Amino acid sequence: MLSAGIDGTIAVVAGLALALRIADDKSFGVFWAVAAGGVLGVSFVHHVLGAVLFRTTVGKFLLFTRVVRAEDSGRPRFWRAVRRWLLGLTWLPMLPVWNLLGEDGPYEDGCGLRYVRSKDLR
Repeated sequence: MLSAGIDGTIAVVAGLALALRIADDKSFGVFWAVAAGGVLGVSFVHHVLGAVLFRTTVGKFLLFTRVVRAEDSGRPRFWRAVRRWLLGLTWLPMLPVWNLLGEDGPYEDGCGLRYVRSKDLR
């Protein structure tokens, strides 16, 4: 959970900084639209490309954790990482719905990826 907080903070801060560089002289609505796009874009690059290329994100790296495929501990594939990112974006808003339905939902094993400690991969 701490790694998710670190990764989320990076995405929000970097996305807002990007919006300030791109649209600081624009209207209020345009600025926040650019900010939302910046946060989503930075989040995508950070979570998807970081997982595919490095098997980790900054938050997971700081906590010595890696993202691996469940079946063979290999690198996550691009589309699995995209699915994991999309499930992560919908987790908090969908939590009340899944609790009402009494199901775990697709979040427990949504795409066959696991977090493991780096030392367990050696």
